[in-house]
Amino acid sequence: MKRLLLISCSDCKNTSPEPLSAIERYNGMVYRIMRKARREGYWPRNTDVLIVSAQYGLISEDTPIGRYDQKMTKARSLELQQSVSCFLDEMLKEGHYDEIFINVGKMYMQSVSASTELDRVRSVGLVKEAAGGIGMRLQQTKDWIRSQWKLDSGS
Repeated sequence: MKRLLLISCSDCKNTSPEPLSAIERYNGMVYRIMRKARREGYWPRNTDVLIVSAQYGLISEDTPIGRYDQKMTKARSLELQQSVSCFLDEMLKEGHYDEIFINVGKMYMQSVSASTELDRVRSVGLVKEAAGGIGMRLQQTKDWIRSQWKLDSGS
């Protein structure tokens, strides 16, 4: 089973001056959950991560990025919408994902809202979206990560 986790960048960042992979640069709670899952061995196989960044648009977790401080605003989200949505369409067509989990805020979601492929996979029930307050969203993300790991490991 191939899965995709779509998340937003984080205001909390590693302040190292040299470029770091996005997964190491961002230091918000979702990123901490992901790093812990990898460290402790319960990160599910065949899970890709895409990040909607206020600075860089749509990037993979391995993309090297420098330090920056740009907020996602409505204007920035609209500015990124076409490029982010097109790139997401490409990734969804190429990835052949069986399941997609989305944990992004409203402004970030607006930047992917022109994705026709996201609409298509939503219509066939492949998309789950985090909902509720930050604590609930984090728990849903953690549960989604663990759910596939349990299947992969036979636990």
